[in-house]
Amino acid sequence: MTAPVALNDGADHALILCIDDNVTSLRVRQLILERAGFSVICAVSDEDGLQLFAELPIDLVLTDQFLGAKTGIQIARQMKNLKPHVPVLIFSAALDVPDDIGFADEFLAKSGDPDLLLKTLARLLRKRRNDASLPAPDGKSAFLSGFSRTGKKSA
Repeated sequence: MTAPVALNDGADHALILCIDDNVTSLRVRQLILERAGFSVICAVSDEDGLQLFAELPIDLVLTDQFLGAKTGIQIARQMKNLKPHVPVLIFSAALDVPDDIGFADEFLAKSGDPDLLLKTLARLLRKRRNDASLPAPDGKSAFLSGFSRTGKKSA
């Protein structure tokens, strides 16, 4: 198996918070992301993830959907209340997109394809960077302007 290509597209050293209660999956994901040039911090519980998110300058969150006490969507809701500009990607073994995905920026099934994950992360980080540079009507940065929910089921 070849190593994933660095696809972070200028987002070197972006700090990604990975949350998963499966330590093995978490460590594999961490290795993939670090080899692609990202800085990674890991949490094995929703509580630890929320604490790290509140304390650190996280650029993107990659969370499993099915955690112990909370779902990834519930975590996304809490995180968006704290830092609405930080993208949250739900990464799940479930094949179907949950109906209540609204607070997450994207949903991606754990397909086993690291390149798809890296491309998705790069796109979300690029979008965040571009949105942050656009002026909002009130003159402040428009972090959420046009954030896509591409993983959401269409009506």
